[in-house]
Amino acid sequence: MDAKEAQLQYMHLYKEMDASYYALSCAQQLVPSEMDIYYAITVLGDGCRQRDICALALSRKQTINSALKKMEKQGLLRLESGKGREKHIYLTASGRRNADESVNPIYDAEQAAFAEMAEAEREQLVALTGKFIHLLQKQTAHLAPEFREKGEK
Repeated sequence: MDAKEAQLQYMHLYKEMDASYYALSCAQQLVPSEMDIYYAITVLGDGCRQRDICALALSRKQTINSALKKMEKQGLLRLESGKGREKHIYLTASGRRNADESVNPIYDAEQAAFAEMAEAEREQLVALTGKFIHLLQKQTAHLAPEFREKGEK
């Protein structure tokens, strides 16, 4: 398979995975940012910070902040002050039920899917995906300043 064909197949798979997560989010009656918040709290635990959620979900602060405010108004989570302007996020009982019913099964399915792969396959998938992302960012650094490596102008 030549590079062009491989690139098209890989991008199709990437879009298929993205569409799968979007469909799962919709099936759970969650917008993607709410899914990201529940997912992050599932992984990071209660008390995580907004910046932790943004970092894990690779989402913009404004997007997560809007979803947090909406979820807080719905009684699904509460925000508690930390150092400075820092807020810690905790699920309420209702929010915990939502996470347990909607996001935890997806997280468990991800874990099961990875468990079905051999250790070498998991390592290869992660390594090659990481390599592709690094090379793509290198090739597009002139288009997106955040992709430039430190010290590079």
